[in-house]
Amino acid sequence: MKKLSLAGFAVAVGLTVGAPAQANLNVLWYNGVSDGFATAENALATPGVGDPSSAVWSITHWYDGSSAPSGSFNVLVIGSASSGGSGSLLGALPTFGDRVFVTGQDADYHLTYSPGSSSFNGPRGFLRDAINWAGAGTGLGVVVLSPGIGAISLANLNITGISSDIGANDSVLIPGAVAGFPVNNGLTSSGLSNWGTSSHDAWTSISSAWTGINTNGAGTGFVTLVSAETAAGAISGVDVPEPASIALLGMALVGIGAARRRKA
Repeated sequence: MKKLSLAGFAVAVGLTVGAPAQANLNVLWYNGVSDGFATAENALATPGVGDPSSAVWSITHWYDGSSAPSGSFNVLVIGSASSGGSGSLLGALPTFGDRVFVTGQDADYHLTYSPGSSSFNGPRGFLRDAINWAGAGTGLGVVVLSPGIGAISLANLNITGISSDIGANDSVLIPGAVAGFPVNNGLTSSGLSNWGTSSHDAWTSISSAWTGINTNGAGTGFVTLVSAETAAGAISGVDVPEPASIALLGMALVGIGAARRRKA
């Protein structure tokens, strides 16, 4: 009897091993009218070198003072240059989903300026991972960038359980316990540090609703926080087998094992 390889069995039953899940995201990016970051932000819409995600985004820019855009969005990004102004965001604040990402890092500024976008392990990867993580949850995912230097505060976004902001730092550390979380894919402590000012916020008091995924160099505060229940969740656009394919793969392995036992 000829041996039937796993690959051959996969073809026989129509199984595509490692088929990527749907990954496209609609991103609404809110910022001040004079932020000047739009070109660099738009370049994030497609994956680049070193990016573990194949997700492609459609970005709609929303500037303070203008009406909220219509449409359906997976992620709301609140940029570090949010100017407050007329409060247009606050007048149309939506209900957030199960993935909220709050950071003291103004990665949108540093994407445009130093250290720029040449390496994934820096502002580019930080933003790609954050938005792909936020967009992979239920409901509208939210990414809040450095609220301490903008006019939009956590309180007026109705984000609670985060307090005692101790301010700026140029060294950011990813704790070993969370280094393997998908939201930290491709990032290291050195890649998130030495930006001139790497972080403008670090919080010392958080509730159990939050998980800290990086800290300041002194270890005295959390620089980035994510919703605790979904902190270890997958990010959009990482090539994994679809659930149906995983089930078929299991059936294939069982069948091969049974055939081998009969032959023995």
